[in-house]
Amino acid sequence: MYHFDVRIGYKGKAAPHFHYIAAIGKYAAKCGVVHVEHGNMPLWAAANPSLYWEASDTYERANGTSYWEIEVALPRELPLPIQLNLARQLASEVCGKKHAFSFAIHHAKASDGGLNPHVHLEFSERIQDGTERSISTFFKKADHRVPERGGCRKDRSWQAVTRGRQKCGAEASDRLLEIREKWAHMCNKALEEFGTETRVDHRSYADQGVDRVPQPKVGASSWHLYRRTGIKNVRYQRYEQVINANQLQARIVQLEASSERLETQHQLIHDQLNQLKKQRPLIRSLNDVISELLPQTVSGKARLRDIGLARDNLKAARQRHERYSQITNSPLKWRNIMEKLRCFWEHGTEEGEQMLVDEAEQALEQAQASYDSLFEIAKTHSNLVARANQIIKTEIQAHRAWQQELNSLHQSLNDINDELEPINVELDQLSPVIEALPFRPTLH
Repeated sequence: MYHFDVRIGYKGKAAPHFHYIAAIGKYAAKCGVVHVEHGNMPLWAAANPSLYWEASDTYERANGTSYWEIEVALPRELPLPIQLNLARQLASEVCGKKHAFSFAIHHAKASDGGLNPHVHLEFSERIQDGTERSISTFFKKADHRVPERGGCRKDRSWQAVTRGRQKCGAEASDRLLEIREKWAHMCNKALEEFGTETRVDHRSYADQGVDRVPQPKVGASSWHLYRRTGIKNVRYQRYEQVINANQLQARIVQLEASSERLETQHQLIHDQLNQLKKQRPLIRSLNDVISELLPQTVSGKARLRDIGLARDNLKAARQRHERYSQITNSPLKWRNIMEKLRCFWEHGTEEGEQMLVDEAEQALEQAQASYDSLFEIAKTHSNLVARANQIIKTEIQAHRAWQQELNSLHQSLNDINDELEPINVELDQLSPVIEALPFRPTLH
């Protein structure tokens, strides 16, 4: 979960807050503080960083800012050494070498019962320019003409852009937005190198396109009130309502994704089923297979060749007879006298032409009868029958495999329908529930 919170502490608050995050002084009994570290402290506070925050409370002007704090969530998937490295990266990015800082890593208990690792980075907006100053001079107003006479100037890049007394739209400075994004990249790089798929995102839910209500902060007082007395104040009730709405929406998104995935699978299998039905293998009879094998034998090839020659002769005889009839039946004219004489010379009489056609038809019938006779013999030929039965057996096996695949696809469709039914029922039940919540995401 991504959490990045920025706070400003006014005069009188820096030292008490440092004591809290470092678990010292009256907070010495506080549990869960696993590491405290400091950096960029001036010489007079190097040995005792607490002195810096006490001096900030003492010498900063009235109503002035004595410290800034960034509180960020550390990925709970990472071990402490990597979390510590991330905290140091954050301090380096925010403070560089010029801003005094203290940070503490806390391992608290989260509301879900798991670990809530986070870091408090308390830093000063005073920019150290390399000039050593006394405690009283350090927090004075900066002198731009003679810097060593004045205090360290303040870094205003963290403040929202202003024009006169009017804020220019943005609720946060560009510097703050930049750090927010860089912190997300730091965490994601560490998570990737550690080998986990978890990632964080600094963008708002709206910018991410996520239908979820931003989770409000309960606050320590509301949380401890509930844990001590069981009383849920307004702030805690709103927190619970948002959590419930987000959980319901997350469930709806999960169900819709599952439904879409199953619908896609259903359509894909349905298309496969239709295509498979068009590819139904045939199981032929023994006669059909032998009629296919016979032309492959020597005798079969010979008989088919005879049938082919007989058909060609019949075709030629019919064409000859038709040509003869056209010429002889046409009126006698000067231009066709020679053609008629040549026809009588080459063809003879009508009876002779018809006799040639009849003889060709008889020859074709005899060739076909010879092939049919060979087919009857082939049906009792052991080798040919054995080959035909083997082919039929293969076709039967192919048909069985096709039928099994068909049944499997039908079963897959039934299984998907069985999965879709409870999903659709739950979606129908959840939609009006989330619509009735006071805090609810926008449903697509």
